[in-house]
Amino acid sequence: MSRVLFLILTIVCCAIPAAAGELPTLEQVLDRYVEAVGGREALAELESRHIVGREIDDRPYAGPAVESKLEVWAATDGDWLLEMTKEGERWREGFSGGKMWEQKPGQEVEPGEHLKTKLAFLFNPQGPLMVEKYFPNLRLTGTWDYDGVEYYKVENDLKFEYYTLYFEVETGLLTRIGYHWKLEDFRERDGVLVPGVVYQGRKGGSTNLFFDEVTHGEDEAGHLQPGGK
Repeated sequence: MSRVLFLILTIVCCAIPAAAGELPTLEQVLDRYVEAVGGREALAELESRHIVGREIDDRPYAGPAVESKLEVWAATDGDWLLEMTKEGERWREGFSGGKMWEQKPGQEVEPGEHLKTKLAFLFNPQGPLMVEKYFPNLRLTGTWDYDGVEYYKVENDLKFEYYTLYFEVETGLLTRIGYHWKLEDFRERDGVLVPGVVYQGRKGGSTNLFFDEVTHGEDEAGHLQPGGK
């Protein structure tokens, strides 16, 4: 069998959902996800990611929606930096040197209190190749029907309600992380699909991230350290 024919058959097999009432393997779900976003080779070529966008915090009980400028730098080694600017003030947080850190307006850099696993996964340009790194001990536990969409439900050792992964049966894409996070408006960026909107439902409203511009391949080393650019 030629290599080309073998690759075609592999992609077709990965793209076919399991028969009714029969679950695929976890490996098949993850492989199909990688193919759905662009393929292993396209992902492996990405070394860094730069995102420019907005955060809109919309909680009616707290007053009008608040919009902040959002900028992200991330690398495949897991380091990342998120910078938020609102009314001239800048908040920064990130992960580097194996540790979380944060910097509030006018203050020094301090250790971060919590790992931001979901954000770190979404920021990493090779995230779809590293699902098991960010969400340990993955287990395909069944399907879930919600709002007319059927998902494969993949649990892990992180807190169930907030970190369960939901892969669409029809498309293969990961479009929900936990019940409250929904990934929407996927767009092609340098050969791979990247969500354009991350909807984060929360009590009394939502906090949505809009990734208006996404580029890859820039030198981000100066940005990823506390106190960087």
